[in-house]
Amino acid sequence: MKLRLIPIAVAIVIAGVPAGAQDVRVEVFEAANGKPIIGANVSLYDSAGTIPLGGSFSDQGGRVELRAPGRGSYRVKADKVGFDTWTSVQLMLGERVVLVRAGMAPMRAPAPVVVRSETACLQLTGPGTAVGDLWGEIKKALSGNAQTEAQGLVPLDVDLYERVLDRNLGIVSEHAEQRTRISRRPVLGISWDQIDTTRRGDATSSDVYRAPDAATIVSDQFVRSHCYAAIRGYGPEAGLSGLEFKPARIAGLPELTGVLWLDPKENALRALNFDYVNLPIPLRIARTTGRVEFQQLPSGQWIVPRWYLRMPRVARVLASDVRSPSVSRDSLVGYQEVGGAARPAGTKPTSQLANATEDADSPSTANQSVIVGVVYDSTSGKPLGGVEVSTGGGKFKAVTNSGGRYELTVDGPINDRLVFDHPRLRLFQIADQVQTVSLPAGARSQASVIVPSYATLRKRLCGRNETGTEAQGMMVGYVRDPYGKPLARAHVWAAWQISWVEQNGRLVSTNQQRTVETDTNTDGSYMMCGLSRGAQMTAKVGVGGRPTLEERLVVPPSMVLEHDFQFVNR
Repeated sequence: MKLRLIPIAVAIVIAGVPAGAQDVRVEVFEAANGKPIIGANVSLYDSAGTIPLGGSFSDQGGRVELRAPGRGSYRVKADKVGFDTWTSVQLMLGERVVLVRAGMAPMRAPAPVVVRSETACLQLTGPGTAVGDLWGEIKKALSGNAQTEAQGLVPLDVDLYERVLDRNLGIVSEHAEQRTRISRRPVLGISWDQIDTTRRGDATSSDVYRAPDAATIVSDQFVRSHCYAAIRGYGPEAGLSGLEFKPARIAGLPELTGVLWLDPKENALRALNFDYVNLPIPLRIARTTGRVEFQQLPSGQWIVPRWYLRMPRVARVLASDVRSPSVSRDSLVGYQEVGGAARPAGTKPTSQLANATEDADSPSTANQSVIVGVVYDSTSGKPLGGVEVSTGGGKFKAVTNSGGRYELTVDGPINDRLVFDHPRLRLFQIADQVQTVSLPAGARSQASVIVPSYATLRKRLCGRNETGTEAQGMMVGYVRDPYGKPLARAHVWAAWQISWVEQNGRLVSTNQQRTVETDTNTDGSYMMCGLSRGAQMTAKVGVGGRPTLEERLVVPPSMVLEHDFQFVNR
């Protein structure tokens, strides 16, 4: 068995120091090799180790000095992403300076995260679980950022903006402001009267929405009121580990939901993607989005280099039907966006403030074309995430997020096909899956895909039933082998009995056996039309060299049966 070295809290009283100093000098180092640790968040706590009393970050030599508020018993804690939290024994501070040497050990391998699950949202747990391990590391970075901002440890030069956007996210108007050498990042907000024209001049302080700060996310109140899940990153966040949070209870007040993204290879907190939920009904007409990025400086402090919040703007419009002049409805007229970029005072901007969602390390965007849009699935009533959007034969790619939105940036002009790829789009043969796009360099446009409703899909793909009363029912899905790989040219068929067929009040036929059949495509997908409403079917799949797979299925009220078949090893 391999034994692990446990760092020991060491406190040494230094003689010859003037009385009344009540100081603690801490040296932070790696327990295995004695190398100094730069940028550890070192704090002084009460004797129980629960109430923080101030702190700072270790310098290039791993050293930091702390001042106690008075004589008494205290503890020192040291945190850094990638290392286990270190806590000292009780220290008696009085007339002499106390030297503490903190030997920190690298964190053990965290528990693995899983793919997104709509049900896996639990209260925070301790280390040893995927959620607990992720939160432990993320909390260290958030606490470091909260401390940096609260104490004004890094003077900042900040570029702020407020924008009015149209429905295609084009800039209608913009107000920009620069502030230099300020102690902390300003947090701008969007008030209700800016985004809902029916409440002009009627907003209160509680109707102002802001991007959350680190102190809010780590607060006990926020943690208790949310549940959490550990997820794997996808699309732009591929390779990252995410801590997803949602409101623990459904309530009428606006709440935050989102994902904190940690880079496990670099031991760095990258960003917070967030939404507001439970907004007033008019503001639910479109999604609210926001992002807060995090960066640890070489000196150890954490700052927010970029952030933004975008909310829909709503107006009440009268119905265009002259027969209903009094009917009005909410209409999306565009978006309101606030955000900014911050950097240590006196340093050169890494990029011009064009959009808070842009990568500050990317080349100039003057010659880049941008396509934005959304993919929405009407069959489920939800946006469709995980759709790969590409052009240039796959040279330029983007992936829709959980809200179905994407942003694709292309170097130079575009005159090409824009391809949306997702198993669901292929399954239902969505015509807009491939679109032609032509844009000059530096232009911005929008391209979206809407998966029609079940009723529209049935009518478009299957036509009407034999009595001409409604569209035929359909069955779609995928056939896979025991390892999840698609099976091409598998034979799929379904049979059922119908008692009678009635047309215009006249009995046409009785006691008929109905059968539909097809073969799977190269990607393992299949589609069959002709199902009867409420039919109780026996469905089978045959593949050469395998026993026939048989299942009992019922056609749902929507008359679209989505069902995947998977063979198992026997």
